[in-house]
Amino acid sequence: MANPFAKSKTFHKLGNLLALPLWSVLPTPPGLGVVTTTGRTSGKRRRRAMRVVRDGDSAVAVSILGRRSDWFRNVQSDPKVTVKLGTKTYRGNARAIVDPRERERARHAYEPVAGWYDYFDYASFVWDLPTTAKLLRTHNEWFDRGAPVVIELQRGEA
Repeated sequence: MANPFAKSKTFHKLGNLLALPLWSVLPTPPGLGVVTTTGRTSGKRRRRAMRVVRDGDSAVAVSILGRRSDWFRNVQSDPKVTVKLGTKTYRGNARAIVDPRERERARHAYEPVAGWYDYFDYASFVWDLPTTAKLLRTHNEWFDRGAPVVIELQRGEA
């Protein structure tokens, strides 16, 4: 049975509230990052633990709620972000992916299972036992229905 709350902002905010303290202190596992944006209205720093997959000098994330998510709208307002991957925090510029070739490259980076956290994320989002095949289908669904973003990482740490 699919999680009936998974498409609500409240579900995502609650998940972030629970996950953020842990991943702010510990190294993030593969497939997870902590993205910090600047609030479009408040100007305050807003942190969000989310699926982020590194791809060379960039990282790919998807706003599962599409363009209505707060972090996506913050990026549209101010593309300067930081992203914690593992133990390192990078400065970067985030932007929605619109070019079809870039979108296909991002899909290939985003789809594969990145690590153990993907299985946990799937179970909490879908309310089902995760398998690799189910994860790949779900990652493609998130990518297709969501709003993919590329974060161009700057050299060195923030």
